[in-house]
Amino acid sequence: MEQEGVQKNEVTFSSTISACEKSGNWKMALELLQQMKNEGTAQTAIAYNAAISACKKGLNPSKSLEIFNTMKQEGVTPAVITYSDLISACEKGQQWKLALE
Repeated sequence: MEQEGVQKNEVTFSSTISACEKSGNWKMALELLQQMKNEGTAQTAIAYNAAISACKKGLNPSKSLEIFNTMKQEGVTPAVITYSDLISACEKGQQWKLALE
């Protein structure tokens, strides 16, 4: 981002994480979420939701749940879409028992 003269903030990070989600690159989405934290950029529900969705598309429900737990620990309020994506991640990853938690 910086090479292109784009300022890093919660909007640009969230947009980039969302692009990773759409391209199926869940590992990069997680790296960007961590980079937000490392650089002191506020991690928003939008960024967390995009990362959860990226893991859902990558068939990694355990990572989705891990992100959700971190989200709650950081004091970010989950939205309806957060829970919907978590349930969907468990379903897609054939881990329906996790959805019951």
